[in-house]
Amino acid sequence: MTDHASLYHLARLALAPHALHDAHCRLISISENVIFRIDASGGMRYALRLHRPGYHDVAEIGSELAWLDALLTTGLDVPRPLPARDGTRILTLPGTDAPPRHAVLFAWMEGTEPTTDIDPVAFRRLGRITARLHAHSRAWERPIGFTRKAWIPATMTGSNALWGQWQTVPGMDMTARDLIAHCLTRVGTELAQYGTRPHRFGLIHADLRLANLLVSGAETRLIDFDDCGLSWFMQDLAAALSFHEDHAQAPRWVDHWLKGYGSYGQLETADLRILPALVIQRRIQLLAWTGTHRHTAQVRSLGTDWLARTLDLCRAWDRGQLFRHIG
Repeated sequence: MTDHASLYHLARLALAPHALHDAHCRLISISENVIFRIDASGGMRYALRLHRPGYHDVAEIGSELAWLDALLTTGLDVPRPLPARDGTRILTLPGTDAPPRHAVLFAWMEGTEPTTDIDPVAFRRLGRITARLHAHSRAWERPIGFTRKAWIPATMTGSNALWGQWQTVPGMDMTARDLIAHCLTRVGTELAQYGTRPHRFGLIHADLRLANLLVSGAETRLIDFDDCGLSWFMQDLAAALSFHEDHAQAPRWVDHWLKGYGSYGQLETADLRILPALVIQRRIQLLAWTGTHRHTAQVRSLGTDWLARTLDLCRAWDRGQLFRHIG
C-alpha cells in the first residue's frame, strides 16, 4: 500500500489542474480506491478519487463517467464528475515507486454511511431508486467505445475472478472446497437457465452495499460507481446485502427492497427465484476478496468465523432455506 505522504502528494498533483492549489485535503478512505475530502475557498467541497493501479483503464473510467452524466440528466442523485480547467476529467498521475494512478474529482455529496442498524424501511427507498437506475440502463443507448467489466461467474468466482480465488482463503479445507464448488456448479446451472435477455441482464451499479450509500434525512444517494458493469439486474439486490447476508434483519431488508423496486419497476417470479443463487455467488466472491485483503482492518472486523458463516450460508442455500419466503 502506498504510504500516506505519497497519497497526499498525488492528491496535490491531481488538484493542480483544477486550480485548487490551496485547498485542504483530508484522507477519508483507503479501500480499493483512495478517497480524499477536498475543502476549498468559498465553502466549496469535493471528493477526489485516486483509482487503484491496474484495475480500470481510461476507457473504462470514461464509460463510468458517461453513465453518470446520463443518470444526472434524469434527476437521480449520483456523483457528478468535474472537469479540470482544460476540460479533462480523468487525470493520470505519475508513480514514483508504484504504477501510475488515474484520478477523478467529484462534487461533494452530503450524507452519512448507514450501518446495519438502518431502519429496514430504508431498503424500500433503495429498491425504488435501483428500479429507476435499471430503467435508465435498459433504455440508454451506450456511446461508441463504452466498455465496462462483466460480472458473471467466470469473473466473480471462476478461473478469471477479478477479486481473487476463493480456494486460497486461509482455513479452506477439502470439505469446504467441495461444498463451495458444488454450490457454484448449481449457481452456474441456475444462471444459465435464467439467461441474459435484456430485461434481466444489463448495466448495473454492481456494488450497492451499505458503504456505497449516503443517507440524509429522507434521502438516499448512490455513490461509488467504480464497479458498475454488465450483470444481472437482480445482482444489485444481492450486492446490497454484502457482508451481511446472514444478518437477522436481512430477510426484512430483502422484503422492503422488493416492495420499493416493485413500486417503480416490474419483477417476474424468475427474478425472485434467482436471488438466492446470486446472493451465494456474491458471498463467495466476497470470501475470495477477504483472502486477498486478509491483513486489512475491514477483513479483521468480519471476525474469525467469517468462513464458517459463509459455509453455513452455502448449506442453507443448498437446502433451499436461504430467503425461501420469496419467489
